[in-house]
Amino acid sequence: MNAKTLETNSAYAKFDVDGDGVVTDTEMANAERMLESENKDKKEDQLRQMAWVAMLSMVGFTIMLFLPFITIDRLTALDNILSMFYIAQAGTVATFFGASAYMSK
Repeated sequence: MNAKTLETNSAYAKFDVDGDGVVTDTEMANAERMLESENKDKKEDQLRQMAWVAMLSMVGFTIMLFLPFITIDRLTALDNILSMFYIAQAGTVATFFGASAYMSK
């Protein structure tokens, strides 16, 4: 086991769990695992937020389409764009749920 002696005010002092001024390989490995776990958790939170935004935007746009100031002519002109929008948002939501189901197994 290799020991790494810390300089004063080192950025790696937070990895010295036992406070002896030496960072061991075990302490570094534990710190790396914790960092990977935190990053994975942040990534999952971002994916969940992205799925929520996609779902809420579909609901919001659907409600907006039924408002009285949106004319039929505008809806006809935007028909293809709206179709692509709904397909893209549904794909985002489906991918999130599919990946979540796959990762839970």
